[in-house]
Amino acid sequence: MFQSKRKLKKEKSKQRLKVAFIILVFLLISITLLAYLSTHYSFGRKTYISPLAQGKLAASNSLEENLISARIFFKTISSSSDGSFVVVLADGGRIILSSKKDIKSQISSLQLILSRLTIEGKKLKTLDFRFDNPVVSF
Repeated sequence: MFQSKRKLKKEKSKQRLKVAFIILVFLLISITLLAYLSTHYSFGRKTYISPLAQGKLAASNSLEENLISARIFFKTISSSSDGSFVVVLADGGRIILSSKKDIKSQISSLQLILSRLTIEGKKLKTLDFRFDNPVVSF
């Protein structure tokens, strides 16, 4: 009878350890899940993009689509502080497009200038469309 009490105590202590381990694992999983959700999702908070930023984003997407449709290969498109767009071409040339002028007409001029430079065998360094006439540097 004395041995059976010992067995019962050992079994109870093993059961308590199992329950404690299960609770510990559950807590760790819950904390990890909450940490993941709090870093990747906003709980009820809404984030807004200002209308000005949305306009720049839309203009940048439009510029990208126009460049792709004109088959002008580029690496990056960025906007500068004066509102113009800086396009780095695949061959390393830098194009500065004005946001105040029609993008499509600037891109068609760009196509024409690039084709002429290719025929002449010149490598473009910078082409600036912000002025009345494009400024080319080699």
